[in-house]
Amino acid sequence: MQSDNMITEERYQEENMLAEEAISTNNLPEAARILVDIVQKDPDNWRAYNNMGIISWAQECWSDAYTMFQKSVSLRPDYTDALVNLFDAALKLRKINEVYPWFEQACTINQDNGELQILRESIREQGDGIYTSKRALAIGIHSPILDEARKELNAGNLYKAMDLFLKANDQDGPSAAAFCGLGIISYYQQRYEDAFVLFIESIKLNPTDRDTFLNLFDAAKACNRLPEAEKVLETYAKELPELHELKEILSNNKKKV
Repeated sequence: MQSDNMITEERYQEENMLAEEAISTNNLPEAARILVDIVQKDPDNWRAYNNMGIISWAQECWSDAYTMFQKSVSLRPDYTDALVNLFDAALKLRKINEVYPWFEQACTINQDNGELQILRESIREQGDGIYTSKRALAIGIHSPILDEARKELNAGNLYKAMDLFLKANDQDGPSAAAFCGLGIISYYQQRYEDAFVLFIESIKLNPTDRDTFLNLFDAAKACNRLPEAEKVLETYAKELPELHELKEILSNNKKKV
């Protein structure tokens, strides 16, 4: 099903493909140059705006990415690539309710698009619970406080990072990222028992993060709690098949020691 006024002709396909190739090789400046040229010539080029959103996403400019994906969808309401990207950006920024009308419209235009139907139903059925879905956990929720905390942690400013992680938990609500950050700080400070407990708390909120499991095992080795860490991984691996590979890797590493 397609409305009569729907734009069907795609212009500047070759140029968009060149930009996408540049994005795939991480040549973002070249991709941006091509895309700016496209929209200057064709302000309604939905594919170019989607590609601009992908560049912003790669640069972790989440709000800019959201704006670009929304612009793309406003020009082509049934453009699946942009809608899927908009969905992920909305999860990142906790704006999923704002994008629901776009999915309603897209599913009306194209009733045979199963992917869009699934995304629409997930928004309608899960409500705010969608932010704890596997997809949302894998993407992560954007928090300026957490971003600043990570910067301080990477710079080695442990106490400042700790204050920011605690602030993030207080203001934004408990998060896996904050607990993991606090666990890393505790590990650096050789408070291995505290680190172990904090990594467990992080895993409870996001059991899909492989790095947190690796951190947990490092802390477990340091405080002689490896059997407990193995039991935690075993429990979550029963529900999350993507953890099976990690389980095998850690098991093989244990055998080599």
